[in-house]
This record gives sequence, C-alpha cells and structure tokens, in this order.
Amino acid sequence: MAKILQVCNTDFYLTKFLSPLILALVREGHHVECLCEGSNVPDFGGDVIVHEMKFPKSASPFEFLHSISEMRKLLREKQYTCVNSHNRNTSIVGRIASWQEKVPVKIYTVHGAYFHEDQSPLQRFASIMLERLLAKTTDFTLSQSHEDSLLLMERAGVKAELVKTIGNGIDTSRFKPKDQRDKIFRVGATGRLVKGKGFMDLINGFAQLHQKHPDSELLLIGGNIKNDIVPFQQHILARIKELKLENAVVVTGMVDNVEDYLATCDVFVLPSYREGMPRALLEAMSMGIPAIATNIRGCREIIVEGENGYLYTPHDVMALAHLLNNMYKQTANERKYFAENARSRIVQSFDEKGYINRQVNYINKLLQ
Repeated sequence: MAKILQVCNTDFYLTKFLSPLILALVREGHHVECLCEGSNVPDFGGDVIVHEMKFPKSASPFEFLHSISEMRKLLREKQYTCVNSHNRNTSIVGRIASWQEKVPVKIYTVHGAYFHEDQSPLQRFASIMLERLLAKTTDFTLSQSHEDSLLLMERAGVKAELVKTIGNGIDTSRFKPKDQRDKIFRVGATGRLVKGKGFMDLINGFAQLHQKHPDSELLLIGGNIKNDIVPFQQHILARIKELKLENAVVVTGMVDNVEDYLATCDVFVLPSYREGMPRALLEAMSMGIPAIATNIRGCREIIVEGENGYLYTPHDVMALAHLLNNMYKQTANERKYFAENARSRIVQSFDEKGYINRQVNYINKLLQ
C-alpha cells in the first residue's frame, strides 16, 4: 500500500474531475490524501483526507515561493510515497516541492499542455522552456492528449519512455441519449465562463445564425466559480445585451444536472482556444449530440470531420456561423446519422472506466 497525494487547483476540480480516480486508488488499497484550494470537497466516507492550501493566482515569484514552502512542510510531515500533480500553477508548485523533498514517485498529469497555438511566440517559448525545466523534476508524465505527448517529447525534452497517453473518459451511463428537444433549434455549450473558452466567439457566431433563423436559441450551461482567476461572465452578459439577444440566449450559471440541459440541444459547440481532452465535448457527444469544435489539440482527436461533427479554426466567427447554419439545415436523417456516430465514438473510446483503469495501472507500475 502506497501513500499518495493528489494535488489540484480547486475543490471544484477535485469534486468534478478527480474523485473517480481517488476512489479507484483507495479500492486498490492505497492511502490517498488530497491538496487543493477551497473546502467544499466531496464526502469520501472518511477514507480520504483533504488538505486546504492557497495556490498562486499570478506569475508572482513570491506567491510561488510561498506556496512551495507551505507544501514542503506538508510533504515533510506526511512522507508520501507518490505525489500526482494536476493543473498549471498547482503542478508547478507540486512538482518543485515534491522534487525538493525527494518524494520517491513524482507524477504530472497533463490536462492540456500550456504551450499552444493561441500564445504569442514569446509566451510559447517561455512556456516550453518552463516545461523543459519542470520535466527534470518529474519522474513520469500522464497526458490526456496524444498530440500533447508528442509535443512534450519534441519540444520539452521528455523522454518517450517517461510519458504515456491516457486519454479522457466520462460516465457514458449518465450522459446518454435523452431527447427533450422542442421546436426551437437550440445550440448548447458547457463550461466555466472564462476568456480562453471562446464563448464570446460563440455569441457572435450565434448572432448571425439567429438573424437568419429567429427560431434558434443559445444555451450556455455554466458560469464562474470563486476560484476563477479571470471571470468573464459579466463581459458575456454585456455582449448579449449589446447584440439584443437577451430573449435568445440563456445562461444557466453553474449547475450539477448538465445532462438535463444538454438533452434539449440540437448541436453542441466548443469554441475553446486550448484544451487537453475536453470533457464537455465528450459529455455532449455521449448524449448523441452532433458537435462543432475548434480545430485544436484534443478536439481533433475526438471529432471525425463530417461523421460526428465539424472543426473550425479558433477565432473564425464566420466559419462557426457557417457551420451552425449547416447544422440548422440538416434533415432528420442527417441529424440521426451524426447523433449515432457521436454516441458510438465516445462509448468505444472515451468511457470513464477505461480512463480510470489506465491511470491506476500506470500509477501501480510506477509504485512497484
């Protein structure tokens, strides 16, 4: 039995994304503890201890040094066998602290590499150089995206034998076809309303669709959480008002029953500028909803162009509007074809059980 610390940025992330892995590791007989910011955490039945700590919200070296120092105290006291770090700032703190404290097994799980096409050349270079340095503190890397795995090897100097692609997975029994659509053509999108998710592009693209087809509606399933570094919801609401779309756009705020809202949608859009292997896209497609997504790493590993959805260049609002219009004009048979292919793709390749098993197997091998 190993003593494992899972490190992530927020209680939201711990609850929504890491809980299945944590419970699976407990079932394997490991002692698991967690470190995150926020106290609104799941009830693990007393099997998992959750420690609370603040992580940097900016690029301030002083914030990072303080967080690293605080985490080192915890590592010194608890003497973990393995530290598994997630998310950007959190993983920087976690990887450096666990390296300095000589934790036997140091794992980094990549939920989307932080050097990407939407950065300026200088930002991208800096991100790659940072990852090159951090790779030296890391024993093993688990990457959701195969493209990210290749980039980590090519750009960040990670050895091929020290990185594995794990994909992603969602509960396909929860996110299953459940048609609650009505006569309105409804465009759906899910996520935290932050700038990098591209929701402003979606609103602008939808405005063009709505001008041609007034019987269309946009459903934004999401909002902001208290830990968001740059919340963007107010900017989105202001843009909706500016375009006079208040009666055509619904913003739900953060909800737990995402699947009930998705069931009312005819098409799903993910307009993000950077992703790992986006769960929002997997959940919608698992429900048999055709998808439109940006042509970025992760998305193009899920969508098969012209079979279960379409891809477009990030920021290209005209292309997005064109694809929305095409989806609106689809016949019932065409929609059925896309829907069945979308569901089949996710069930075959992105079921949660396989995703969790892959992680547990790799962690067990490293612990041996």
